[in-house]
Amino acid sequence: MGKLDALSRRADHRNGASDNKNVVFLRPEFLAVRALEGVELIGVEQKILSDIRKGNWNRDQEEPITKAAQELRRSSNGTVHSSEWSNIDGLLWFQEKIYIPQSPDLQRQIIALCHDTHIAGYPRYWKTLELVSRNYWWPQMSRYIGQYVSTCDLCLQTKPW
Repeated sequence: MGKLDALSRRADHRNGASDNKNVVFLRPEFLAVRALEGVELIGVEQKILSDIRKGNWNRDQEEPITKAAQELRRSSNGTVHSSEWSNIDGLLWFQEKIYIPQSPDLQRQIIALCHDTHIAGYPRYWKTLELVSRNYWWPQMSRYIGQYVSTCDLCLQTKPW
């Protein structure tokens, strides 16, 4: 190793003490916090939320919940919070998750968004439940997701026996 070490310590080489004095590798604009830029909803998810805001579902099945939502709206004209429920921007939230009304079409669209995409990779029951429950909630959500995943054609074809 003596010959190689001698080559790297030539007398005409600098010692490297001030090599990076005026060089900036990470500029401040690269370190800016941009977490909220990824929150923009586009495509199918935006359509789902607009359907929820418009009320395109069967309100007869939602009697107790719609009464509670109307009470929240009547008590104040802005953002209203209770211990578990809140009404923000025309959406009903339950424990900081968007409440999805008892509409099989809306629920199916949300599960398909988290299960049937190539990015998600057709996850099994627990992963699909975790992906859906990050942002959404409805009564008996776990049961509905279980039925959806157990009847998914591609999942049944590739299921290991």
